Amino acid sequence: MVTKPAKSLGFRQCLLAAACLAFGVNPAYGDDLRHKPEKERRASAAGEALARPSAEIRPGLAGSFLSGRFAKHNQDLQEAARYLSATLAHDPQNEGLQQETMRVQLLAGNIETATKLARKLAQNKNTDPLVASLLMLESVKANDFAAARATLEQAPGAGLFGLIRPVMLEWIAVAEENRKHTVDLRAAIDKAGFFAPFINYHTALMNDVLGNEAAAKAAYAKAGADAAATPYRVIEAMANFAERHGRVEEAQALFDAYVKANPQSTLIPPKRVAGSPPKPLVGDAKQGLAELFFTTASILFGENATQDTFLYLRIALELRPNLPPAQLMLANLYEQVGDYKRAIATYDAIPEGSVFYRRAQVRKSLNYEALGQKSKAMDLLEALASNYPDDATALITKGDMERDAKHYAAAAESYGVAIARTEPLAANDWPLLYARGISYERAGDWDSAEADFMRALTLQPEQPDVLNYLAYSWLSMNRNLVQAREYLESAASQRPDDAHILDSVGWAYYLAGDFNPAVRNFERAIEMMPDDATVNDHLGDAYWRVGRTTEARFQWERALAFKPDPQAASALRDKLAHGLPVFVAPSAKASRVATTPARTQVQ
Repeated sequence: MVTKPAKSLGFRQCLLAAACLAFGVNPAYGDDLRHKPEKERRASAAGEALARPSAEIRPGLAGSFLSGRFAKHNQDLQEAARYLSATLAHDPQNEGLQQETMRVQLLAGNIETATKLARKLAQNKNTDPLVASLLMLESVKANDFAAARATLEQAPGAGLFGLIRPVMLEWIAVAEENRKHTVDLRAAIDKAGFFAPFINYHTALMNDVLGNEAAAKAAYAKAGADAAATPYRVIEAMANFAERHGRVEEAQALFDAYVKANPQSTLIPPKRVAGSPPKPLVGDAKQGLAELFFTTASILFGENATQDTFLYLRIALELRPNLPPAQLMLANLYEQVGDYKRAIATYDAIPEGSVFYRRAQVRKSLNYEALGQKSKAMDLLEALASNYPDDATALITKGDMERDAKHYAAAAESYGVAIARTEPLAANDWPLLYARGISYERAGDWDSAEADFMRALTLQPEQPDVLNYLAYSWLSMNRNLVQAREYLESAASQRPDDAHILDSVGWAYYLAGDFNPAVRNFERAIEMMPDDATVNDHLGDAYWRVGRTTEARFQWERALAFKPDPQAASALRDKLAHGLPVFVAPSAKASRVATTPARTQVQ
């Protein structure tokens, strides 16, 4: 069964990875996170550290309180802040409500209001770590590092906050003692487990700020010890450090190794050349604290904890408003809650000189699309493609949009230019050929489509999506039936629970006249996709062939109820009226094996 592939085909989704680039390919650190629908979230350290209180509200205030809670649940943060503040005005001494309102005000970006509430809560000895974080933020902004230290030392040490508190205190010490401080986070690293690279990274940054070159170099090496899993943000810091110390070739080698380990990344800066050294990635303790809250937000983003991520990001950006990776993550969070206008404004705040600029602009185009402003989205992508002739990402996204709009010939053209810019294609580039092949097939150019599918299989032999699409297309044209079934069985062996592939396997059996195994595959497929018109239609056909005519008509009726396209609906009505004609076995010509080699190994 051929279905419309996911919009991103791996490319548009990968654009979201920048929202978590602080800590790379490890899912806990969020390098390759996907923009997924909200699901039930597992308990996390963040949830423990930032536990949500339950406020006791007088009955007369229930309406505005519940409205605020409802708005918060639906991610309408500004409305939630407004309703809860209105409730608090009627019950200003309610500590639980103060705590809830403080949290929502921070989520909405109202730092000053949240901080005022934090001060009130601190007077009552409230132990919420967010109170300590906001008061620390206030003190650091005023350069009162002694007060910041006192606040942190009095705060409880539970959960994620307890893990990062020693790092916050160490950054405060860097600010207080300037060049005299000796960084010592060994105890924190020993307790950190898989968070150890996170703390090693900040140890390196601290020594870098203090001018301790040897200690910084050693800590950077520990933070990037696992080359395959080292996050982009760490690579960026290591390369920045090397380049500032005259080791330009080392800086380039770090980026080259990252490209090799992450070939789909779009975050690679231009080739390094000798010249004026760059500014430090983190120049002082205040920026270091911003980096700490940002990297913590990245970890939370990896846990799909949207509101907790917002909390840490707000603090990071309050300390350092022009921090492009944090801005990128914030914009992505706005996308997730459907606030596309704020997402666009946040993407626009990222300067063109940043390595994140192009990614931000492509994401901006997707937000225009979400707002129904398709022409703006296309104009932006065309401008990006023109201004950056070596980059294919904007063209890929443009092709995706064109395919979504059923402008298949235009989509194939956009993908074609993207392919030309990407040549020579590597194994992980198979989705590009797959996308163009689909566009060619939908545009009626089967020969070009088949060639792309075949080439995709030379890049990625046995790729199940390509095998399924190619084989089902052959079945639909009554061509290469033997090879089609072979391909589908290979795809099904890799994805035994993929309903689309099971339906395709069933159809291969059906066309060969093997109706009982066809029924079995269709029944398995329909268990997973009971509301799919095509699967119901196919199962009805198979039931008819094995003499289960009443059940066949039932399946056809179900298929019709799911509103298939007009041509399929007409065929279903005809089958309901007249049944199926006598089955005709496939010809020898239809069963032949395709002569084009489909799955030769990549040389």
